[in-house]
Amino acid sequence: MWKHYAAILAIVAAGAILAGAAAGYAATGIPVASVKTMPPSVVKTVPQAGDTTVDPGLTEVSVTFSKDMLTKEMWSWCSQSPDTFPKIDKSKIRFLKDKRTCVLPVTLEPDRTYVIWINTQKHTHFQDTERNPAIPYLLVFQTGKKGAAPAAAEAASATSEAEAAAEAAARSWLELVDDGGYAASWDEAAAYFKNAVTKGNWTQGLETARKPLGKNLSRKVLSRSYRTTLPGAPDGKYVVIQLKSSFEKKKEAVETVTPMLDRDGKWRVSGYFIK
Repeated sequence: MWKHYAAILAIVAAGAILAGAAAGYAATGIPVASVKTMPPSVVKTVPQAGDTTVDPGLTEVSVTFSKDMLTKEMWSWCSQSPDTFPKIDKSKIRFLKDKRTCVLPVTLEPDRTYVIWINTQKHTHFQDTERNPAIPYLLVFQTGKKGAAPAAAEAASATSEAEAAAEAAARSWLELVDDGGYAASWDEAAAYFKNAVTKGNWTQGLETARKPLGKNLSRKVLSRSYRTTLPGAPDGKYVVIQLKSSFEKKKEAVETVTPMLDRDGKWRVSGYFIK
C-alpha cells in the first residue's frame, strides 16, 4: 500500500458555435486564475507533435485535454490545407469515457506530412464543461516509409493499451471494495500485494479506513501514468491511477490505485491509498 494549436477547412459539430465563457473574468477584463475558469489545453496527442516516424497504418489520431470537455459532437479538427489533412471518417469521431480524450479516425499514407489544428481562432468547438474554448494547438507529424519500423508509435500505442487495461482492472477491483468485499479484494490483488500485507491486516485496515466513508457516489480519473519503476517496489509494468472520488460521508477524496502486470499476464492491483 505505497503512494505513488489560418484554418481553411474545419470539421465542426452541427449547430451554432458557442461563445467563449465570460464568467471567471474580473472587472478589469483579466481572467481570474483558476482551473475552473481558465481554458483547457492539450496535454497529449497520439501521435506526438513532431514525430517523423509515425506508422502509416495508424487508424486513429487522438487528443487529450487538461479538463473535462463537452462531448456531444463538440470538436474542431481543422485543416490548413487539403494536401496536408488526412482522410477521415466523420461518423466515427468520438470522445472516450474519460471525457478528455477525442478520437479522429484517419487513413494515412506513407512518407507524408500531416498538419492538423485542434481548435483555431474561428473554430472553437473543443470546449470544457464551463464552455471555455480550448487553446488552439498545432499537431504536425510525418509518417514513415511503408514497411519502416515505427518504434515510437508502437510504444505509444502499447502504453495507451496498457493504461486502459489497467484502469479496467482497477475499477473492477474497486467495486469489490465498494461492496464491502475486503477479503475478496485481497484475493484479487497482485501477488506482490499479497506478499506485502496479510489478508487479515488488509481486511482490518479497510474496515478502519474505508468503511466509515460510506457508499461511493462517484469517481473520475484525474490521471493515469505508465511506469516501469516505483519507489520501494520491484521493476515491472505499473499504471498509477488517481481518481477524484466522492462518498456518502466524505464529499471529496483522492484514491490512488496502482495495478501491475502480474505473473500470469493479467493486470491486478498492487497498491491502494485514499486521502
